[in-house]
Amino acid sequence: MPFKPTYAVQAERLPYTFTPIIHLGERRIGVLFLHGFMGSPLSSRPMARFLNERGFFVHCPLLPGHGSYPDKLYRVSHRAWLAEAEEAYQLARDACDDLFILGHSMGNVLAAHLTVKFGNVRGVAMLAPVIDVPDPRLRLTKYARFFLPWYYPHKSKRESMQQLVRERVLDFDPSIDFDSPEFQEQLPQVSRVPISGMYEMVRMIEMGRKLWPRLDVPVRIYAGEEDNAAPPENAREIFNLLPGRDKELTVYPDVGHELMRPFEPIHMTVWQSVNDFFMGQLHQKEPSTAK
Repeated sequence: MPFKPTYAVQAERLPYTFTPIIHLGERRIGVLFLHGFMGSPLSSRPMARFLNERGFFVHCPLLPGHGSYPDKLYRVSHRAWLAEAEEAYQLARDACDDLFILGHSMGNVLAAHLTVKFGNVRGVAMLAPVIDVPDPRLRLTKYARFFLPWYYPHKSKRESMQQLVRERVLDFDPSIDFDSPEFQEQLPQVSRVPISGMYEMVRMIEMGRKLWPRLDVPVRIYAGEEDNAAPPENAREIFNLLPGRDKELTVYPDVGHELMRPFEPIHMTVWQSVNDFFMGQLHQKEPSTAK
């Protein structure tokens, strides 16, 4: 059964399934979208609508522990994320004759896992993929999780981290008066991140390093030069590890981590490029499969 959160999740952050009104031909064409760590289906909905309007079936699951504030990641294993991704794959596979996978950030590791394990994927489009942690100290979560249950990013002296906290909170609820004394009292609770959850994210990244050399399907990678969460060096390293010849990497200047969202001016370029990639693969005679 698909993951059903026991905590409150806003409607736009819940899983979605968009069936096409128009069809690309006799075959049913699908896209499985996989969000990243501390993300949700919210980030991909506009792009999914764009693809759906062009004839694609699009499905995006909600990974366990996601969709709300990060404290919900407490005691959630990366195995639960893998299991949810596998169930979503089966749902999309059953609904479609040809399937593409589209991932964002950590969701690209899930995409690689599904493609390598199950095959029968026409191509993978990666948005802001990650192959290494943005801060080496995250590797210490392997040990810190036993005696430090929570990380409080709002206490960080790094301006970039403080800005990230503000952005994440306001993304969850734009109506919040972030600087009000009342909300500042709530901030430690709503912004705290379980160390165990951060460790599970590190484990996913480590898993990805073993998968990239085995991902032998057509791949398109899109990254932002100003991405602090997944710096473009990640995309370049993954690109070099991919074994197939049908691969392309595009790095956009002055673009951050959420390159597919409408607030990024480049988003329509990204959407159209991904659509063109999928459509181009459909004109190939034989589907590509990973073994």
